[in-house]
Amino acid sequence: MLRRLAAPFVFLVATSAVIGSTVSVSHVIANMPAVVDIPAVMRFFAAAFAHTDVVVKSALVAGLVFLLFTLKGVVDSLRYTHSLQRI
Repeated sequence: MLRRLAAPFVFLVATSAVIGSTVSVSHVIANMPAVVDIPAVMRFFAAAFAHTDVVVKSALVAGLVFLLFTLKGVVDSLRYTHSLQRI
């Protein structure tokens, strides 16, 4: 059980470490347009993704896949819990 919980956490820490060690988050935030200007923010992040290293792109994609699988697991767990309550 512990191994099953630790593996995703280690994966998340590893992808965060790669991104954190390669990307200057303070510079990204300083150069980012106003959050309320959604189209400008989308263009900014698309341009930032296009102009970054392959390692960072890989870590971002891996983190996104991890997030999607985690959300899928949460939804499945909630469905299972809800189905047990009906019994």
